[in-house]
Amino acid sequence: MAMNLIRMHDRVEIASRAEIADRFGARLKGLIGRSRFEAGEGLLFPKCNSVHMWMMSIPIDLVFLKKQASGWIVLSVHPGLRPWKLLPVGNFRADDALELPAGTIERAGLKSGEVLCIAS
Repeated sequence: MAMNLIRMHDRVEIASRAEIADRFGARLKGLIGRSRFEAGEGLLFPKCNSVHMWMMSIPIDLVFLKKQASGWIVLSVHPGLRPWKLLPVGNFRADDALELPAGTIERAGLKSGEVLCIAS
C-alpha cells in the first residue's frame, strides 16, 4: 500500500507513492535491480539506520528519520548517493530510512529537523 508523505509545516509533497519495505524479502531487495526510480516514488525501511549502495544501478537521495507521534523528524539528509558506494551510510539515532529518487531532497528543500507525516 502506497503512502503520500508530506512535510508537515507547509504540506510540500515528498513522496506521493512511498512503499513500505517491512518484510524480509522487500528489505533485502530494496531497489536492487531497478533501473528507474520515478519522481514521487519512495521506499521506507522501518527499523533501519544504515543503508548500503552495493548492487544498486541508480543514484538515490536518503533520509534518516526518528519516529514520533505526529510522524517522523528528519535527522539527516543524504542527497545524490551514487551506486556501488562501498561503505554504508548511516545514522545510529534513526528509527527508519527513506529512499527517494535522486534530486528529491534538493527539489523539496528538505532539511534536518523538519517533520514528515502521512497525508490523509
